[in-house]
Amino acid sequence: MSQQRNRYIETQQISRQWQFFLQAFAQEFSQKGDVRELRLLMHRLGRRMATMVKVADGSSLQALEDAMNQVWSEMNWGCVELSEQADALLVLHQFAPLRMAFGEDASAWTPALLEGIYAQWFEALGMDSSLRLSQRSDENADRVLVFELKKVVDEFAFSGRR
Repeated sequence: MSQQRNRYIETQQISRQWQFFLQAFAQEFSQKGDVRELRLLMHRLGRRMATMVKVADGSSLQALEDAMNQVWSEMNWGCVELSEQADALLVLHQFAPLRMAFGEDASAWTPALLEGIYAQWFEALGMDSSLRLSQRSDENADRVLVFELKKVVDEFAFSGRR
């Protein structure tokens, strides 16, 4: 039952008028570049989007989560939960419309759009420059996208900037 409910929710998030265009777009992009290049492009697009749609309150973790969810609710892009861990802040994004919009085959690179949005939002709020946000691979990635904000140990970590 919950899988059926989840599928229904996802289908309501993407406008049918754009679905075929976006899936064709994703198929063309997938043929033109490798996953790393496509992730970088999506990350940069996400950063640009984040400058257009800012989060209003970062005074506490709960206030930040609420501000982010306000944006996602207005866009019909799912919801987020912020979770403090011992060595990282987890950003758990549920019901992102990316898989429905771009298709299953694009799921290796489209989540970088959200990664870029969250990274830009955290930077705009004054995030420590030694921290990086990156997507954590997860077997449940079709339902919940997990990103980690933590201290960079590898100097060659993906930062989305050139």
